[in-house]
This record gives sequence, C-alpha cells and structure tokens, in this order.
Amino acid sequence: MIGRRKQPLAAAARTRASASAVLSATQLRWLGAMLIAAQLPQAPHLPLWIAAFGLMLVGVRLWLARSDARRPGAAPARIPSWALVVFALVTAWFVRLSYGGHLAGREPSVAFLFILVGIKFLESRTRRDGTLLVCLASFLLITPFLTSQSPLAALAALPAILGLGGALDALDRTSGAAPPWRTTLARIGVMLLQGVPLAALLFFLFPRLAAPLWGLPQDYAAQSGLSDTMSPGMISELSLSDAVAFRVDFDGTPPPPALRYWRGPVLARFDGRTWSGLPQRGEGTLASPGGPAVRYTVSLEPSMKPWLFALESPSRMPQLADDDGPGDGARSDFAILTPDRQLIARRPVTQVLRYTETSVLGDRAAPASALDVRLASAPARGNPRTLALARELRAAHPQDRDYIAAVLTMFREQAFVYTLTPPLLPADPVDMFLFDEKRGFCEHFASAFTVLLRDAGIPARVVTGYQGGEINPRGGYMIVRQSDAHAWSEALVDGVWQRFDPTAAVAPSRIERGIAGALPDGEPVPRFARLGGGLLKNMQLALDALNHAWRRDVVGFDNARQRELWRAFDLTARTAPWAIGAAVLALGAWGAALIALMAWRRRHAERAIVLWRRACARLAAAGLPRQAWEGPLDFAARASARWPQFAIAFAAIAESYAALRYADTSARPAEREALVATLARAVDVLPPAASLRTLGGAAR
Repeated sequence: MIGRRKQPLAAAARTRASASAVLSATQLRWLGAMLIAAQLPQAPHLPLWIAAFGLMLVGVRLWLARSDARRPGAAPARIPSWALVVFALVTAWFVRLSYGGHLAGREPSVAFLFILVGIKFLESRTRRDGTLLVCLASFLLITPFLTSQSPLAALAALPAILGLGGALDALDRTSGAAPPWRTTLARIGVMLLQGVPLAALLFFLFPRLAAPLWGLPQDYAAQSGLSDTMSPGMISELSLSDAVAFRVDFDGTPPPPALRYWRGPVLARFDGRTWSGLPQRGEGTLASPGGPAVRYTVSLEPSMKPWLFALESPSRMPQLADDDGPGDGARSDFAILTPDRQLIARRPVTQVLRYTETSVLGDRAAPASALDVRLASAPARGNPRTLALARELRAAHPQDRDYIAAVLTMFREQAFVYTLTPPLLPADPVDMFLFDEKRGFCEHFASAFTVLLRDAGIPARVVTGYQGGEINPRGGYMIVRQSDAHAWSEALVDGVWQRFDPTAAVAPSRIERGIAGALPDGEPVPRFARLGGGLLKNMQLALDALNHAWRRDVVGFDNARQRELWRAFDLTARTAPWAIGAAVLALGAWGAALIALMAWRRRHAERAIVLWRRACARLAAAGLPRQAWEGPLDFAARASARWPQFAIAFAAIAESYAALRYADTSARPAEREALVATLARAVDVLPPAASLRTLGGAAR
C-alpha cells in the first residue's frame, strides 16, 4: 500500500517539476528582449539579409508565444526539431556563400551565431533552454567589440547587459508573480552602479598585460588602403574615400604641410603600365640625427596590409606604444626597414596599431645599395613618344638637375589639369597622358615624371603614401584620411635620393591646402576633405576626438601607461605597499557599506518574514512547533485550537503573512504597508512563550 501510494506522489512531483521548468510568458519576453538588445549592436556590421533574418526569428518566436497565451487550452505552437536542424544547415550554407565560400573566419562565424541564437530561441521550451540562450547572448554581446571599441559601442552594449540581467532574474523565479519590468531594470542598474567603483579601482591598479591572453583568426577581407602596385586611376579612386587611414599625436608642434609626406610602399618596377615594389628585405639604414626631428605616435587603422607610415626620413625603428623598453631598437621583431626606407610590419595590420616614431624632416637621403640603384635605373618599357621626348630634353639639358627642372617646368607651363576624374588610358598610358589627355591625378604625374627621368638615364622610382593631414582642433591631433593618398617621385641626384613632387608643379595648393584646395569646382571631393567647417563636419570631428581619446586613454591603457600613472603618483617600491593597503582598505570599506545597505534593505523589505519567523519561534518555544508541510493558515488553525483566546491574532498573522508572501502587492505599496502593520500588531498581541505554556491546553 505504501509503495503504491508513493508512485502517484512521485509522478505528481515529476509533473510539477516539469511544469515549473517550462518557460513562462514573462520569461520568454525577457529572453526575447535580451536577444534583440544583443543583436542590434552587431546588426550594422553584417549583411542586410543576415541582420534582418536573425531579428525576424526572434520576432517570430515572440509572436508564437503571444498566440499561445491567447489559446490557453490549446497545444502550444512548435516547430519540429528536425526541421530546425535542416534550417540551421541551410542557413550556414547561405552564410558561407555571403562570405566568399568561408565559414571558419571571424566575420562568418559571428554572422552564423547571429542567426543561430534566433533558431535556438524558436525551439526554446524549458528553463534549461533559456539558460543556454543567456550563454549564447553573452557571446553575441562581445562580438561588436571585435569591430569597434568606441564609446558608442560600449553604450550600445548597455541595454543588452540590462536585458541579460532581467532574463537571469526571470529564469530564477519559479513561482509567484514577476515584478514590473521597471522594478527589475532599476534593481539591475543599481547593481551595475555599485560595481563601478570596484571596476575603476581594478582598472587603474590591477597589473595590465603587455599583450592579450588570446587572439582570434582574422578575416583578410578587402580594406580601403594603399596597394603594393600602382596603375592609372588607383589612387584617384582611393581619394574618394573619407575613411581614416591613421591618426597622429605629435610630441611638439606638427610640421608644416609641405613636410607632411607619410612614406608608404616604394615602387621601382615598371612594365609600361603598372608600377610594383621590390622584394622586402630588412637591410635599410636609419637616417642620421642632425636635421630637424619630430617625435610622434601613430594610431594606424586596420588595413590587412603590412605598411607602416612615417614622415621622411625615420631615424629610429618604430616602437609599439605599449613597449616601455629601451629607446632605439626596442622590439626589433615588430617591423623591418627596407633599403628604400619603407617601414613594414612583420604581420599584416589587423587591428588598431599604435607605435611611436621619430623622423628627420627633409627631402634627401643617402642611397641604400647598388642593387636598388640598378633596379631604379632600368629603362621604362613601352610609351615610345615619352622616350623620344626624354631624349630631346636630355640633349638640351645634359646636367641632371637642369633636366629635372626642365621636366617640372613642362608640367607647370603646359595645359596639364589636376583632376579626380581622369580619363581612361588603355594603352601606353604615359604617352596618352603627356601628349593627348593631359588630365590626371597624382599617380599620373608621378608615373610620367619617373618614366621621363629613367628614359634620360637618371635612377628614379615612385613612392606612394599620404600627403598632408588635418589637425582636429578638439583633440589637437592630426587625422590622415584615405583622401590624402598621394604619389610622388624620388631621383638619385648628386649621389643621394631626393624627393620630387610633380603634382606640386601643376597644383601647388594640393600640398599646402589638401586635395580640396587644388581641385577645380565641380569635382567629387569627399565630404570631410572639403575646406571649411559646416555642422556635419564639426560634429564628425567632435565624435572623432571622443573616439580617439577613448581608444588612447581607455582601450589603450596598457602596462606602460599604467606604470606612468603609478610614477605620477610616486608609487615606488617603498610607497607601493602603503598604496596597496589603502586600496584594500577602501575596497573593504566599500564592500562593508554595500553589505550593510543590503542588510538594512532586507530588514525593511522582508519585515514580514522576520515577523512571521518571530511568531513561529514563540509558538515553538511554547510547545507548538510548525511542521515542514504546514502553511500559514493551517498552522494558525492549529494554534487557535490550542489557544482559542488568541484566535483573532493567529488569523490576522496568518492572513497578513500569506497575502504579503504569496500575493503580488508590489504595485500597491500602501496596501503592503497596511498588511505589514497588521502583522506587527498581531505578533505584539501574543504573550511571551512562558505565558503561552501556562495558558495552553494539550498539544495537538
């Protein structure tokens, strides 16, 4: 009999446990809000169909939950598990197609996770599924920071953090009515604010690592930036972009515009149309100190290329901003210097890279090697009319400097036009540019000038990079955009390499005032490269200054800058123990204050529980302990049967406590206060335990 009786009880217990494990409507709403808040910051970085599809899946599940709530007696709408598996496989295939046949890289993996959380939400039925969704949303929450670590990215993550806390709170509630969503968000917000002082203290005092503990595989997707080749029209297309190439913080006064030549890929090979670079060898020679020098820190944007940019000519190897090693030569494994004075990182730049450099300003440098001179002396192929012109000019100007001056005079005096919309030059582009079209951008002038010098027997090569830069008045740093991309020439004159910029002969305002100051009216100048201000540009500069300061002072707060901060506060080996002790005491005081505040709130917020336990303890001491299975009303009825003279007090205690404990009174604070007051008066009516023992009858 006992065994048969236990079986229905166990089955009933399993049924109750299964029912409590099913996600309620409130829990589904919190999970949906959490997923949408986690998806929205990542959506702008994804293809449109993936962003819309992932958000739509979450919306479909919320719509199904609402439909189920309208049909309480019907079976809930459910998609078969096998259909969801097939759906996930088909989705993975389309994501793979959207990313060029790749699914293992960073971007396709994030895109698949974006949709996967929606598919998982479609099949979620139990609290276990909800917990797994919280874990997936936590991963999705950090994926936008792989693309941007700006203050806006941090603010965009805040709703997802609040939603995640709300979802955890809802999943933790297995019974009773859920509090209003405003109450839940307010409580989570208070918890976040309580953790701010602790996070700030750890940020400044906890030892920083020189490098991250882990990394992610990078997607070598196409990025805006210079290439290792140059053909007619390549740089003019790049100059239509407003994207930032890098930012520069100078230790002193920035150099004048005429000296802002940011050296990049050097191109010495020419096949008649396209210029290309030489094999990269780390055999270059640094410039000798002696001329005017400038020290600066470059914040280089990701380009998936190894190019590093520096003012001509670098007098030391670049040093990573987080490297506090000794001066020149520190971190020699970071970059190489080629014989043509090109700085190249050993690995492609896949994330924002900050490095410090020192350059000697000038337009001349000693030759590096006989091999580079020989390659720069190779005759140019094709373009026969250019070759004939070079021979004619050379006959009239046998001296190298006179010949170069004659070529620059030709560019200056003839009807050449500097334009961002040059015509197509299908065959012999230098000939067509010099003799037919005479319209071109900087790469046309640099290419034609270099070919004319080579045809005359003067070693020359093309240098690409950036020229100029705009000082942001709100941050005091320089912004170099892709629209500042430029090409110029170098020629070996009197035994040294010297810079010549034929574009300056045609459009001298390009060097002094930038691209917008040199182009004629009607040219498609990028918005943020235009002269003057304007509300939109001023807003963009203010936002860029905020992002740069955040990246430099918060994201870039590395071990070197932490040590500088410690030195500023005189945290030496002698004073460090005192500082650490003070920090520990401050941390302990903050923790004690939080604990005291929570205890005070618990005493006031849960006063009903305290009063109920006091009444139960008094009755237990009087010989009537409450059984584990007894509810408030049953226990009050048993106590009234033993002490009928206090039946009214027992009933008031039980009814008030039951209403406070099991009814939703959070939205009616006045009613709650009245119930607590009734409970307190009824408990006070009961005499002490000793008096109850003398008054009571037989225990029941």
